[in-house]
Formats: sequence, structure tokens, C-alpha cells
Amino acid sequence: MKGLHWFSVILCLFVLAGCASATQTGTVKGSSAVQMLTEEYPPVTFKKDGKVTGFVTDIVREIIARQGIPDNIRLTSWDEAYNTALNKPNVVLFSAERTDKRENLFQWVGPVGKNSAIFYAKKGSGIKINSLEDAKKIAAIATTTDWFTEQYLKEKGFTNLVSSPLPGTSVKQLMNGEVKLSIFTDITVPEIVKNAGYGMGDLEPVFTVSSTHFYIAISRGTPPEMVKKWQSVLDGVKADGTFEKIYRTYIPNADLNDLLKTGQK
Repeated sequence: MKGLHWFSVILCLFVLAGCASATQTGTVKGSSAVQMLTEEYPPVTFKKDGKVTGFVTDIVREIIARQGIPDNIRLTSWDEAYNTALNKPNVVLFSAERTDKRENLFQWVGPVGKNSAIFYAKKGSGIKINSLEDAKKIAAIATTTDWFTEQYLKEKGFTNLVSSPLPGTSVKQLMNGEVKLSIFTDITVPEIVKNAGYGMGDLEPVFTVSSTHFYIAISRGTPPEMVKKWQSVLDGVKADGTFEKIYRTYIPNADLNDLLKTGQK
């Protein structure tokens, strides 16, 4: 009986050790289970030579490196990335405009950049826009599905939008006369136009719709402690000069005064 008793004790210890090991493994897996999703949106985020890059990608990569988080950044369509972040916990989506519509849909880390949304017309169109009300009278305006620019115009009551999943489609629609205006941001439009097979000389800006900051969006089901940690690490990246160095690698002459302030959210 004594031998059986000690065998039972040893067996229990092995079981407990196994449980502890499983718990620890689960913790490690939990920390690496954060999905980091982005889209093709140069120079903010894009793929080059098989690697996801861009100035916000590099900033996110610096944040996770400083925390020892594995780099599982994945580039996909905006629609997939946005809806995954809306519906699942532990999802990091970058970058995203922090709009009124989105404010309570995500938790926010940033800001990590800024841009202006602008209506563009085909060069020589003669279109003059002085207000959003003027733009509502235009026959058709090309937008990209679920981008903040489209969401913003819908909120403002626009009913003349032609939505497409890819921004390059909006360029082509503008150039072939399917629409009279397209909306893009100032920092991304050159690459979008180039990838569509045109040049910036083929377009002309006619009205600035908004000037905003963009952020890293983190899904609502994610522990707030993680969000606070990301903001704290981002502040450190800004404070030691790394943020500015990364940003200027892609946009050398950017005005970063407001972006370099720490403690923002």
C-alpha cells in the first residue's frame, strides 16, 4: 500500500507539472497570437521584394521588436483586414483614420501619420469645387470601399459615390470618364496613380475635403493593458528619435511637429 501511495503522489506531481507547462505554453502562444494586418497603401504600408514595408509598417515592427513580439505582419485587402479587426479580439490594424464613425469600434494607438483627403479631377476638366455641397452635385465620384474617405462622404450625405475595392480602379474610372471626381489622400495618391498606369500630371486637385491623423487600430476585445503598452512603447520610439528617422526615410520633408508629441491617443 505504501508503494502504491508514493506512486500516486509521483503521478500527481507529473500531472501538475504537465498542466503548468501547458499553461505557460498557452501564455506564450497567447502573446504571439496577436494578428497584425495591413493593406497595400504606399508609402504607408506596402509589399516590396516579398516583404511588407512602409513607414507605419516599420514603426509597428519597431514597437513589437521592443516588446519581443513575433513579427507576423500580414498584408491583405483592406476589406478583410478591417472586418477581421471589427469582429475578432487581438487584432492590430494599421493604419486607420480615427474618425467619429470608427471611434468606438476600436482602441487606438498613435497618431502615426497625417494626410489630407482631396478630390481630384482629370486634368483640363474645368471642374471647380468650393464646398462639399458643390461636390454633391457632381454626377459621380469614385471612392474605395470602406476607406475612411468613403465613410466620411457617406456620413455627409453623398449619394453619388461609385465604390470599388481597389483604389487603382478609381483612377481608371476618372481617366476614362466613368466618374468626374475621385478622392485620395495626398501622401498615397502618387503611387496609386502610378500603379494604375498614369502620372500625377494627368490629374488635378480641386478641393481639400479634410486633413486628419491616422493611427494603429486595435480590436475592442483586446486587453486594454496591451493597448496601453503599445502606446507607451510608441511614445518611447518617438522620444528617442527612431520615429522621425523611420518617417523621413519615406517622406523626407514631412512636418512632424505635431506627430512627435508623446502621450497622445
